[in-house]
Amino acid sequence: MEVKELKCTNGILKVYEDKVVISRKTAMGFISQGLKGDKVFFYYDLSSVEYKKPSMLANGYMKFITAGTKETKQNIGFLGATTKEALKDENTLILRAFNKEVPNESEKLYHYILSKIEASKKTESSGSSSAEEIMKFKKLLDDGIITEEEFEKKKQELLK
Repeated sequence: MEVKELKCTNGILKVYEDKVVISRKTAMGFISQGLKGDKVFFYYDLSSVEYKKPSMLANGYMKFITAGTKETKQNIGFLGATTKEALKDENTLILRAFNKEVPNESEKLYHYILSKIEASKKTESSGSSSAEEIMKFKKLLDDGIITEEEFEKKKQELLK
């Protein structure tokens, strides 16, 4: 089930409960990446996420880091200038603040993704309690990232 979708300059970020997907099904996505298919990152495969919040004067970006990620310069400049290297990075989405919602939504998604990465690492190493998981989902509900129905469904799954 998809949690949220964010349109970016060079593609679309689709955020799910267990993964994120970078889709290049936009005009700039095609120009910068060609005919590549969707790129899927499961949270447990991600090491981290680099994020720069977009503003009305400068682009931002979200870059997904995995083991073996090739480092590229993410020069996101003043008045929307973005380097070709940043546009061509297959793990990076460029964020533009077309309106006030894009910076807010991108920041919420960034924190959601970080929480999912952290949760996957805790589960991997030691397993987390149901109470901790429910608290995390309650925070997502309070932040408006998931709906009341999604929260209740997840809570019932964890209490089984």
